[in-house]
Amino acid sequence: MEGVSAQAHDGEFARHQTDNKHTVRLADAGPHWGWFAVVATSEGVCGATFGHANELEAGKVLEEILDSSLGGNGKSEQIAEYAVSELLAFFAGEGVAFSVPVALRGTAFQRAVWEETNAVEYGTLATYQEIAKRIGKPLAYRAVGNALGQNPLPVIVPCHRVIASDGSFGGYTRGLPWKEQLLALEGSLGLVHAK
Repeated sequence: MEGVSAQAHDGEFARHQTDNKHTVRLADAGPHWGWFAVVATSEGVCGATFGHANELEAGKVLEEILDSSLGGNGKSEQIAEYAVSELLAFFAGEGVAFSVPVALRGTAFQRAVWEETNAVEYGTLATYQEIAKRIGKPLAYRAVGNALGQNPLPVIVPCHRVIASDGSFGGYTRGLPWKEQLLALEGSLGLVHAK
């Protein structure tokens, strides 16, 4: 995609409760995608946000979701840099299958939903009901939607690839225009039946 910048900006936001730090990286993915931010620990990427007007906005949103029980180190810096490079490639339309390590924190149900959603490949879609069945909770499709609404790693854990059983968009925490734009980037927008 034209206008994608490979320039990332260093930053570390100190946790308020402890002396440990998360490693945070911010980057500009160009006019269509805006600024994004990722936060990593030594275990993996644990938070991400995208579609912000500027670096300050992206950093503030990410700072709000930081988990004070997590710490960073040299390995977290490598993971954060790797996440930035994969996200820049994704937003440039390169069809990335994310391989950056992730550190998903949530309830057992949420983690099961996010892990199953992570298996939905680029350019394909799944329904909330299909995800519910795959995790052994076939009637929990609304709870699947709620869990996806709490996804700390949008794009990396591709909750935008999950739609309603009737073929409509369903929901998306960042808003349906973002979901539509992400699906268009991946070439799967035509699989959705807008209502």
